[in-house]
Amino acid sequence: MRCIVLPGMDGTGALLDDFIAAMAPRLATSVIAYPRDRALGYDELADFARSRLPLDAPYLLLGESFSGPVAIRLAARRPPRLAGLVLCATFARPPRPPWSPLHAGALSRWGGIVPVNRIPTALAAAFMLGSWATPQWRARLGAVLEGLDPAVIRHRLREVGTVDVGAQLREVTCPLLYLQASRDRLVSAGSRRWIERIAPGMRCVEIEAPHFLLQARPELAARAIDRWCEELIEAA
Repeated sequence: MRCIVLPGMDGTGALLDDFIAAMAPRLATSVIAYPRDRALGYDELADFARSRLPLDAPYLLLGESFSGPVAIRLAARRPPRLAGLVLCATFARPPRPPWSPLHAGALSRWGGIVPVNRIPTALAAAFMLGSWATPQWRARLGAVLEGLDPAVIRHRLREVGTVDVGAQLREVTCPLLYLQASRDRLVSAGSRRWIERIAPGMRCVEIEAPHFLLQARPELAARAIDRWCEELIEAA
């Protein structure tokens, strides 16, 4: 069994090394990085990722944050060898809490003008990592922000503001796991509850973590996925 990760808003997977290492004793894990120089929407990203999914062995598909809707779109197409869908700190329609920068109202106000690569690292770290924002993490996050194409990120933010994959979620038939970050400052539990109403059989595991759950608590995330994967194998 493998785990294929679709990364968060940056689209690079550059901040997932610790999670991949934590998964290594359990599942071979790799990231499908998105093009850095093309402003692709959710449908286009799903097409891009679909052509890179494995065909030779069973795998889990993990959608982190921004990529949750991409992962849901792909799972709804029921690709061969997909064994399960993992959603991490993500949403199926725009996050609702008005204090979140990912709230649709906030995105409509500033999503088209903010130079994302100029957002102060300390501010980004506060939302993404909270009390887990160590100097090392701030440095890593700052390096990733510096390398982003503002036009690409603005396009992705606008996509977040209008996304609704509820219909596709109803077409998902594989087992589903949701990793909930209890201290998430961007995506509230309301987003998870909305997904759960459509997919009542979904398993949810809450982990004390910020929005960057896979980065801040890689071992706990890997352990939760591993336990769930073992249950899937036993039930098969």
